Amino acid sequence: MTQSDSKTPRADQFQGDREAFPVASGDTMNSPKRPKRIVGASQRRAEIVIAALFVLTAATSIPAAFVLDPMLNAPNYLAWIFPNKAVVVLDTLLWSFNNIGIVFIAVFALPLLRKLDEALAVGYLASRIIEGTIMMVGIVATLLLIPLSQEFLQAGAPQNSWFLTLGDVLKQAKYLGLSEVSSVMLGLGGSLFTWMLFRYRLVPRFISVVGLIGYALVFLYSIVGWFGLIDLTPLASGPVGVLALPVAVFEIILLPFWLFFRGFKMPEAP
Repeated sequence: MTQSDSKTPRADQFQGDREAFPVASGDTMNSPKRPKRIVGASQRRAEIVIAALFVLTAATSIPAAFVLDPMLNAPNYLAWIFPNKAVVVLDTLLWSFNNIGIVFIAVFALPLLRKLDEALAVGYLASRIIEGTIMMVGIVATLLLIPLSQEFLQAGAPQNSWFLTLGDVLKQAKYLGLSEVSSVMLGLGGSLFTWMLFRYRLVPRFISVVGLIGYALVFLYSIVGWFGLIDLTPLASGPVGVLALPVAVFEIILLPFWLFFRGFKMPEAP
């Protein structure tokens, strides 16, 4: 009886086997899985703000490019500016909102991009700040046309006077600041930004490729415009509107909509 009892499995042994089995099954089910992409609240807020700022810059820069130019292209533009100074102020306000938007796009993108490549992220921010500073020169030149026009009218609108010479200089400074020189920085900074989108697959490749091609075209035709081969003024006829189309599609449609509904696909962390 004693030997029979020693060979008979005890109840607590069966209980131990039953307890060991679920543990083994749990270990099997808890095997390593693919890490999931976790988007923090701060990143999501930054993505929405960046998308909204892209829409804001488009909504302000496109009308600003055409509000004042018909008046400035008139032969007697100095006689029209002061009586219509509200239009001039509206134009400068639109460009100012655009400047604020382009700088803060890079500001909100910096914490996200510097995790991937700090040099490119800081370079993108620096290019946006330089672009906004250059454009402010054009805005100031536009505002200076108002007192010049007032003095021109008080002097009896003399033709072939220094008023017209100074007005032409300010008008050219406006075009340089808001179109020719700032466009180079737009193309350079945008190329850095879209290259990071393409390299790290932050957005679908189609979106980043459209932006990369568009900003590269902006950079190239801006350089060509310095040599007088292309007229970069908004109302000028030529291929500028066609060459700027990829950037417009990227900034107005593709990237904002993707950021609003999906956001950046940051590299997965284990």
